[in-house]
Amino acid sequence: MSRRALAALARGRRLAEALMVDMCAITRAVGQPGAIDPETGERTPPAATTVYSGRCKVQTFEAHETRPGSAGHVYTVQRYYVHIPVGAAVRVGDTVTITSAVADPNLAGRVYTVAGLLHKSMATAQRLLLDEVVD
Repeated sequence: MSRRALAALARGRRLAEALMVDMCAITRAVGQPGAIDPETGERTPPAATTVYSGRCKVQTFEAHETRPGSAGHVYTVQRYYVHIPVGAAVRVGDTVTITSAVADPNLAGRVYTVAGLLHKSMATAQRLLLDEVVD
């Protein structure tokens, strides 16, 4: 790759990161789920490890809602993107939690599941395809 191309990529990454004004934590389940709670009937979730914590930008540009059902319950899944700096070792199935949001206070506390890794050449940001399950 030419020096000019690398310099342009570095500039693009700096500009993209300047737009990442929100903060998030990305975690991954490790180990096996625990026992079933006799009072709630829910299984204790497995332990989690943080794979990324830092700047991000939440994006969506087209509606992609689905209404699947499970055990008689219908729920809505909404599609989003989160941009983070290039380099984090994120996997499909990881959990993204928005820990703070500058321009939209409604984003803080939102929890998403990584549904796709959108790798590409000359990326100015690492883009993650996310699903949010809402009732």
